[in-house]
Amino acid sequence: MGEIKKLELLHPSEYEHPLDRKALQALEGTPGLESLTRKFLKHGVERYLRLQYTGSYIKVNERNFSEVYDILVDVCNTLHVKKIPDLYISWDYSINGFTAGSENPIIGLTSGAIDLLTDNELRYVLGHEVGHIKSGHMLYQTMAEVIPIIGDILGTATLGIGGIIGTGLQLALLYWWRMSEFTADRAGLLACQDEDSVINALIKMAGAPKKFFDRIERDAFLEQAREFRDYDYDSLDKVGKALLVMDNTHPWTVMRASEILEWIESGTYSEIIERRTREPGTAFKCPKCGTTLNGDENFCGMCGSKLWCR
Repeated sequence: MGEIKKLELLHPSEYEHPLDRKALQALEGTPGLESLTRKFLKHGVERYLRLQYTGSYIKVNERNFSEVYDILVDVCNTLHVKKIPDLYISWDYSINGFTAGSENPIIGLTSGAIDLLTDNELRYVLGHEVGHIKSGHMLYQTMAEVIPIIGDILGTATLGIGGIIGTGLQLALLYWWRMSEFTADRAGLLACQDEDSVINALIKMAGAPKKFFDRIERDAFLEQAREFRDYDYDSLDKVGKALLVMDNTHPWTVMRASEILEWIESGTYSEIIERRTREPGTAFKCPKCGTTLNGDENFCGMCGSKLWCR
């Protein structure tokens, strides 16, 4: 694997998955979303989530598990994300990462992700989570995660939220959440810049036993992934979409591998790497007006374009 290239001025629209975009448009057109968002923000649900994570898990920083922290910092620099999110480790021997909170997002990693993945596979997982933050997924994603719990436990009395939640809105939130994972996978690939690391990580997530890690049959998995190529997600009816989104928080790993392979083969991934890599010694320029910049600005002083997405 070659040197990982810093992707300067990378914008999430460049790697957004079309199913993510389409599902978001459908979600934003669903009645009740605006009222639900106002209630969600008013009652500070994010603050409670942050208390849960910070009070239960181990914080990673320059002094504590610094090797993992260094990977996170490098991932953020690679994806052009200025603010390094807080990172926590939870005891769980599945391979997983998660992100919570929209105003001040935090990332969580399981112990299994750290122990069972190589450093570059871990870069992919962290890049996936940072991708959610960079793309601005976190408000609706946190709502999708919390609302079913609120609805089941406390019903319509809960903060005035329960009465707003209809089946259509809940399914729209959950379906968009699943489709947003495809966008985040693309960010994960851009972060690690190694197709093999992405596929190996997905194979491990799919259930490969540790004793077989040194002889993973990638070709067989890729053949299985390509079986999804002709599947039309848009053709699912309401029942099919409900079954898809109620299964788990991430789309099926084989399906995700299929989507990332198709993106690589389309040539778009390589185009982004080439377009967003600045040769050493060349000027840092605003992508909109061409003004020479220092490289650490939030906005272009000439045209006002936003340069950092976070």
